[in-house]
Amino acid sequence: MRNIIFGPPGTGKTTHLLRIVEQELKNKVHPNRIGYFAFTTKASEEALKRATDDFNHDAKDFIHFRTLHSFAYRELNLREEDVMNDDDYAFLSNKLQIKLSNPNKKIKAYGAGLPDDVFTRIIDLAKINGIPARSQFDHPDTGHLPGGWLKLDYIERAMQEYKFGGEFPRRKYDYTDMLIEFNKKGIDTLPQFDVVIIDEAQDLSWLQWQMVKRLAERTQRLYIAGDDDQAIFRWAGARPEFLINMKGTRKILNKSYRLPFLIHRKANDLIRRVKTRVDKEWSARDEQGEINYYPSEQLSKLMQGEWLILARNKYNLDLLEEGLKLEGYYYQRNGSTSVDAKSIRAIQAWEKIRKGGELDLKEVKDFYYYMLVDRSVNRGHKTMQKADREKLYTYDTLTKEHGLNVSNNFPWFEAFDSMPRLKSTYIRSVLRRGQKITHDPRIKLSTIHGAKGGEADNVMLLTDLSKKTDESYWFNKDEERRVFYVGMTRAKQSLNVIRSRSNREFTEVF
Repeated sequence: MRNIIFGPPGTGKTTHLLRIVEQELKNKVHPNRIGYFAFTTKASEEALKRATDDFNHDAKDFIHFRTLHSFAYRELNLREEDVMNDDDYAFLSNKLQIKLSNPNKKIKAYGAGLPDDVFTRIIDLAKINGIPARSQFDHPDTGHLPGGWLKLDYIERAMQEYKFGGEFPRRKYDYTDMLIEFNKKGIDTLPQFDVVIIDEAQDLSWLQWQMVKRLAERTQRLYIAGDDDQAIFRWAGARPEFLINMKGTRKILNKSYRLPFLIHRKANDLIRRVKTRVDKEWSARDEQGEINYYPSEQLSKLMQGEWLILARNKYNLDLLEEGLKLEGYYYQRNGSTSVDAKSIRAIQAWEKIRKGGELDLKEVKDFYYYMLVDRSVNRGHKTMQKADREKLYTYDTLTKEHGLNVSNNFPWFEAFDSMPRLKSTYIRSVLRRGQKITHDPRIKLSTIHGAKGGEADNVMLLTDLSKKTDESYWFNKDEERRVFYVGMTRAKQSLNVIRSRSNREFTEVF
């Protein structure tokens, strides 16, 4: 039985899939007979957490709640040392005198992503698409390759020799190799499932679809969920046409719990211009919402509320980040906050101890790190390396026994005399705004691709394009329509569209 579920933005696709899991459990299906495969590690972990919380099971019961890459890794009985790592790519780079990058990090984090260097990118994309490297090299979207086909062929053969050849074969795999190897396994060696759920199917590559096909042969009930309108990873090998053309019972989740009326209407106006797609009737939530248009970034609007700032290209975020720091905003980008965790711990520890509190050894070392030797702390403080890890330290103990010679009247920005001045000034500016650096930031910056699956009350959408994106836009407008559709549909209350500073912008969102 094949079921296809289309989930437009904010319609509760994950919730719907977990209800299917719940029903299977009620029908006495054992958790380890349920395969739930998400596109990203983050999505699979979220589904697992919700399943364990809602259905009164331990995480170890749901052993097949994972990504397809993780599933292949497990089924091949691989170990960490079997996977290509940074050292392996560094060795190859040195041997070939060519900078090669590790694709495994990006795939593990995002479910999609290609290496930074053009050589490894073409080789990996060829494997993902199930075609020879020469065919991928000749593809018009591949881009210029210095050294031509002969150089690419040389690198490909050297990588294969390193991973699977040589006098003593080492059998090293990248994440794409795992999928290829999995698809070679005999059908009888694969687990038997009662139900298989595939989430974010629009992002699956040809190689991943071959995995799905094999899993479908070993299950009674198959659920394929996704949204072709949100297919924005075609550049990484995604094949949404498989989802669009798939035969089976179709269901469209028809009520968005995220989008208000005005944003829903604007997003639909944009996505309906895409030529090849599944038409969907779905409604907004019962709220008007708002859309604003501005000639430039409106940093003053960021004073209050939850914000997600989205850009098509990274350089837009680099420029905006400078402005946020100058204005003293606390924000997050790529999972890291603008005030690093080490500084936060140090400030907390110093403020605690100078007010009479006690610290463990790690907390003491956190703030000692920012103090100048022979001024704020004596050279004898290095005896802390041998100090009792179980002991708690007061200000008096540290001044008498461990080299501290800063008055407890000093606030952190005076005591931390080795902290860079610009960093200290920025943190103080953040705190003067009343922002809590120990909390998650209200403001998050991301590329549109990186924000897929996220949401916020307010979205600021930068429409500026890079030169390369602008050129590709005129040849494939549908691709950019999908990308900006995803960006627009992250907003729960207000969408704030920002005009570009250059002559290149995605004008269709106006």
